[in-house]
Amino acid sequence: MYNVLSAQQIKDAEAELISSGISGALLTFSAALAIADGISDRAGEKGAKTAVFCGSGGNGCDGALAAIRLHRIGRKVCIYTVGNFGDKSAASEALRFARCNGVKILTSEEYDGSADIIIDAIFGIGLNRNIDDATASLINRLNCQENAFRFAVDIPSGLNADSGEIMGASFDAHVTMTFSCYKRGMLFGRGRDCCGRILVEDIGIPTSSDVKIYTDADFKPFKRKQSAHKGNAGRVYVIGGCGTMIGAPVMAGAAAHAAHLSGAGTVTVCVPSVHRTATSARSTMSMMKYLSDTPDGFIKFDKTELDEIAERADAVNIGMGMGKTPDLKRILQYFCDNYDKSLIIDADAINCLNGDIGFLKNAKCNIVLTPHVGEFKRLTGNDPTIENARKLAGDINGIVVLKSATTIVTNGAETRLNVTGTPAMAKGGMGDILGGCITALTCAFSPLDAATVACYRNGIGAERAVSSYAEMMLTANDVLHMANYPELDD
Repeated sequence: MYNVLSAQQIKDAEAELISSGISGALLTFSAALAIADGISDRAGEKGAKTAVFCGSGGNGCDGALAAIRLHRIGRKVCIYTVGNFGDKSAASEALRFARCNGVKILTSEEYDGSADIIIDAIFGIGLNRNIDDATASLINRLNCQENAFRFAVDIPSGLNADSGEIMGASFDAHVTMTFSCYKRGMLFGRGRDCCGRILVEDIGIPTSSDVKIYTDADFKPFKRKQSAHKGNAGRVYVIGGCGTMIGAPVMAGAAAHAAHLSGAGTVTVCVPSVHRTATSARSTMSMMKYLSDTPDGFIKFDKTELDEIAERADAVNIGMGMGKTPDLKRILQYFCDNYDKSLIIDADAINCLNGDIGFLKNAKCNIVLTPHVGEFKRLTGNDPTIENARKLAGDINGIVVLKSATTIVTNGAETRLNVTGTPAMAKGGMGDILGGCITALTCAFSPLDAATVACYRNGIGAERAVSSYAEMMLTANDVLHMANYPELDD
């Protein structure tokens, strides 16, 4: 797993290391070697022309020393200076050292646009203001070199390291090599767009954080016991659908299918009785339960029916396609008061809360709330940030899965970020599939682990599926089938 830190946290970690007696110069040399090795491994032949754009701060110092290393191993490299350099700065000293080693140094105004490889070492993680017009113009010009390989040092210049906001202009990297940990701004706002592929290089700065990114190696393989049978492998109930949306039962069925493929022993789809004929024809693996409904086809509160579900279910997924049923909030209140296992709240079940979440905090059951960014803002009135997701998790005493390009999974104390996936997932039905996967996995893992694994494997499934499909053709079912790969189950 990788730690995720704010700019101030990484600065504090670096300062603490230096105060212990480690020279900052050693960290700079370590970073420079990592940059040079990264370029040598990933970008073209030795004859390729490499342009290193260096600012006057620590990032520029890293870039200048990396240029020396590239020059020594036979790369055609030239340093282009950006901004004003003081005579006594570390970056100025690095430039003098580069010149002594035979590296050509020009100003950025002299750049002719001919480089095959562009290394961005202009600004680092300390940028907190809009960059000047001249530098913004340079960055935009570099971004227009479509045939050049663009490589950012630590963070793309112009990207705020905490918020992911673009500070006037931002370098668009194919690869960003960052040091010691992920920075928050790489994962939120426009960070995912600007960073390209992110490589985390350990240069010797110890970091710790309660915000982490999980990888394949962090998930323990899950195996059923030899004596397992469908009755003890998890009974999942999916409640969804209404009469006014013809696709709603299909959405509920998609969540049920996801639950099947994620390991549930049995899955029961609960839809309003108005859909009895349509869903009977579609149902294959799932059992069906038809709930009492209003003349308009909305599921009604019926204690006897809900008692049966609460008694049998190991996990309940509720919300998709239920519409603005007047009884939905009452149904949620029932489960909170009478059910003691896992309740995954999605879609219309989130929307019906209208900010009233107090009753969730004292629920008997494990609550997993799965809003996308729009639902989160409507529910809380707050921006979809890590801190606000944590607050919501604390307010409901449960798990929040805040779905976006970088999905936040938190119980309020511990936060896990999921960065797997692809823009092709920006399509209806993806959340329904995820909800079904989380629901099934809560029968085998803790709710926090279940949500983490489900987000991770669905993202991986999308990455695999999009290599076989045109990006715009990807469907939720494609993701689901590719997500169930052997590495997590062997």
